[in-house]
Formats: sequence, structure tokens, C-alpha cells
Amino acid sequence: MPVRPFRCVLARVIDLWARTSNQSSQVRRSPVVIFLVFRPMRRTSSGADGHSETPTELIARISAEHGSPTVSTGRHRATRDTDAAVTTTPLPKNSMTRRLAPLAVGAAVALVATTIATVVQPSDDQALASPELSSVVTQADPTTVSAAPTTEPMSETTQAAPTSPEPDPAAAEAAAAAEAAEAEEDAAEAERRAEQRAQEAEQEREAQRERARQDEEAARAQAASSNGDGTQAAAAHGWTLVGGDEFEGGKSSMWGAYNGAGHAGNGRRTSDAINVENGSLVIRGDSDGNTGGMAWKEGQRFGKWEMRAKFPKGDSQYHPVLILWPSDHDWPEGGEIDFAETISASEKVSFFLHYGHDNKQKYAHKNIDITQWHNYAVEWVDGRITGYIDGEKWFESTDGNTMPPGKMHATIQLDYFPDGGSPQPTEMYVDYMRIYK
Repeated sequence: MPVRPFRCVLARVIDLWARTSNQSSQVRRSPVVIFLVFRPMRRTSSGADGHSETPTELIARISAEHGSPTVSTGRHRATRDTDAAVTTTPLPKNSMTRRLAPLAVGAAVALVATTIATVVQPSDDQALASPELSSVVTQADPTTVSAAPTTEPMSETTQAAPTSPEPDPAAAEAAAAAEAAEAEEDAAEAERRAEQRAQEAEQEREAQRERARQDEEAARAQAASSNGDGTQAAAAHGWTLVGGDEFEGGKSSMWGAYNGAGHAGNGRRTSDAINVENGSLVIRGDSDGNTGGMAWKEGQRFGKWEMRAKFPKGDSQYHPVLILWPSDHDWPEGGEIDFAETISASEKVSFFLHYGHDNKQKYAHKNIDITQWHNYAVEWVDGRITGYIDGEKWFESTDGNTMPPGKMHATIQLDYFPDGGSPQPTEMYVDYMRIYK
């Protein structure tokens, strides 16, 4: 039996079994393995008998075995006659056995290898066979096609998550500082808004108190009646109360008392001469010429004022007077409106309208009992000034030259006009001062 062909077949079988057993091998395992077995060169009987053949005899024998005519090689000639006889030495009996032995061994080995491959066949998800063996199998059997290895793409869920970068301590600290600053700013803004709301609430409460006070004063004013046959000009003409002082429990802080020399430098004006008694303002003048007066701190252009007052009999050197005095112009250019002026112990009251830089005057007089309560009022509108006593008009000017050029404010004064000798103590009373629109 030839040794070399058998070794070749055995080596291929062992290599294939090793590759199919290796989990990492790229060779696809198959239950069918095809082997290429090459037939050995047959030896002639002469060779078997130990004697040599001539070249001519060798060629003739080979041609006879394959049934081919003799072909000329150039150096040796052979006949082409198909009917030519070729004489060969008969083969010995054991020649056929030697020829079939390799085939039998190869078949047995193939059967064993097929059985082993079938038994140890792995699942389909194992690795493929090596490219070299796949190539061999493909050449041996064209109907068998090796599938190319495929790699399924990774799904989104199985893809590796990106590695997050390391946090920057400086950036984190800056972000924390920014958040802290923003929080501090928000807190400051909230505090500012809270303070603003508190201020607005306090202002609203103050406005409510002021409105309540004014409503109360308006109610008293509407209910009050004049002394004797007089009435209120506000009630008679439908004026609307906007401010003033009822002298209930004291005088308003809107008043400013005089302290200094008296009228034309005569006597002295002092706040000690001013008091509130039984709901009425009282100003007194003593025998030394010390007296008092006060002015409303807020002036306005146009408006209506009304005071209820009485002037008990006293010394003629004292002059009680209810006035509108200029707020933003000097006297006499700023004008002056004396809507109730009299002399203590007089039987009349006068209205004086001062105007111009030379202190011109328009006036009116009315005989009344000044020792009794009366309501004295003045109405100043654009182009007109009107005086009222107990709701009745008794003075009016529509002359544009007589109109004050600026704002005016109310004053209450007891002026001293010395006329020889010491004056007798004198006093005046005011029940309220009301401002209307």
C-alpha cells in the first residue's frame, strides 16, 4: 500500500477534526466532508518482478492501460494503427488488492470522520471555519456555499454609553456662586417688595383715617346750624368739603402760630395767646399788647373757605380779622382778602379786597351783631371773588385787576392797633375753619 497518499488523507482528516473541535476556528462544520483522494501510480508487473523496462515498452504499456494509441514524443516513435497489438506482461494476482487498499482505507477514514463530525456538531451560533478549509470544501463541492460571517450592528440599547467628562471644580464653584448671588438678589427683591407693600398699606390706612375724619367733619358741618337766622354758605350752595379744622381736642398741625412783632411792629404776637377751649379756638390780647395769630400751612389757587366766629365786646384797639393771605407772592403785590374784619365793640363787619403793588382796595360793610355766632365765607373762582355771611352774598368783584396773582392760604389774627393808653383784655372765638371745592 502506498504510504504517501494515506498520510495525506489522514493528515487532512485530523486537521479538519481539530478545526471543527476548536471554538474559535472560522471553518464551518458540516456533517459531510469531502476528501480528495489521488490514485497512486500503478506499478507494472515488470517493476514488481524486479526487472527494468525500456522507455518504449513503458510508453506502450501505459497507452494500452488507458486505451490510447501510441503518440510520438519526438525521440521515440509509436505506431498509430488502432489495430496494432501491444504485448504486455500479465499482472500478478495481488496487483488488484494493492490498488484497492488505499481506496478502502480512505473510505473507512472518511466514514469515521463523518461520524465524528456528526456527533460533535456544534450549534449554528458558533464561529465559522477557517477561510482556507472553506475554500477547499468549496472547490471539492460547488453546490456547498459557505456563508460569509456577518456581524449584527449593535442596537441603541446595547451601544456603550458615552463616558461623561470629569466635573470641573472651578466651573462648579462658579455655578454655585452664581446661584447664591441670584438667590440673594431674589431675597432682596422680595424684601423690597414687602417693604413697599407695607408702605402702601400704611398710606392707605392714613388716607382712610383722613377720609373718615373729613366725613365726620362734613357730617357735623351739615348738621350744624348758624346762630340766629344765619346758615352756612356751603350748605346753601352745595360745596364739597376737602379740608380744614374743627378744633375738636386741639388745633390741627397744619396751623403755624406767629411768634414775633405784632401788626406794623405794634405789640407782640405769641403762641401763648392761642388756645382751644370747648371745641373752639380762642385768641386773647392782653393789656400789654401781646396777642396772637396763626396761618394755614398749605396754599391753593381758587377755592372756598368758611369760618364760624364771634367777637365778644372788647377794646377798640384790638381788631379781629379772618384773612386769605398770599402764599407765593410778597404783599401787597400778592393781594389780600379780608372776608371778615372788624373792631372789637363795633356794630358792623367789613370786607376788604387788597390788590396791586400800591395796595388798592375794594370793600363792603354790613351791620350785624358781631358778638354772636355767624358764618363768614369767601368764594374764589377764576375771574370772581364773592363774600357771604350766613349763606347770603354781601360782596363780589369780577374785576380782573383785583384777582390775586398766586396761591392764597387762610389766617386767623387778633391785631393790635394802639391808640393811646393800655388796651383792655380782648378775645375772639372761631368754631371751625373749613375748606371746600
